[in-house]
Amino acid sequence: MPISSLPPEPPAGAIAWLWRDAPVPAFSRATVAVVDRHIWLAGDEVLVRPGARPRLLARGTRVIPVVHVEIDPLHPPSGLQAARTTVLAAMRGAARASTSGWVQLDLEARPSQRADYRDLVHRIRAALPDDMRLSVTALGWWCRAPVWLDGLEADEVVPMFFRMGRDNEALRDIVAMRPEVLHPLCRAGSAGFSRQEAFPPAVAARYRRTFWFDEKGWRDSR
Repeated sequence: MPISSLPPEPPAGAIAWLWRDAPVPAFSRATVAVVDRHIWLAGDEVLVRPGARPRLLARGTRVIPVVHVEIDPLHPPSGLQAARTTVLAAMRGAARASTSGWVQLDLEARPSQRADYRDLVHRIRAALPDDMRLSVTALGWWCRAPVWLDGLEADEVVPMFFRMGRDNEALRDIVAMRPEVLHPLCRAGSAGFSRQEAFPPAVAARYRRTFWFDEKGWRDSR
């Protein structure tokens, strides 16, 4: 692919989400977010798979282990209670693997699972060492629903401003032009962006810390 046709590169110091055996892009050599465990929820089943093994990870690169919890779209569980023990164990394991002082929970809970999700975050926070900080991802539309985020017991909320489904156009307009509409936790602290759905650079520049997703797993990153 010619260099001119590549998606824009995130700014230096941003954090790449790494899946599978992805290479580490140059902008993210200081810190990377690496999927440590995949947990799949389908009905009453809870399946666990090992996470990524990134290539060319420098010795000094700080790692934020990510526990990715995916809900089967055809057979979703009614709640999250059945997965609680597995998720807590995975988060404790992620804390032991962390070299950044952070762990991250990536769980796109459904509206019917909101109370379970908030309870799970509370339990994770209580299970982690006091000096381990907890990051959680959030769907973009949660930023317009305070009941998801008010009082959430996480040190960082990372709204994912990409793959926003049927609300994509409206939410992109709000993020770009009317950020005051968003929940305070979604305005300036941390945010997640996609290389394939990038906003103007000024939008990402509002945030102290940005995470970046790439559909090609950073294989064409410069």
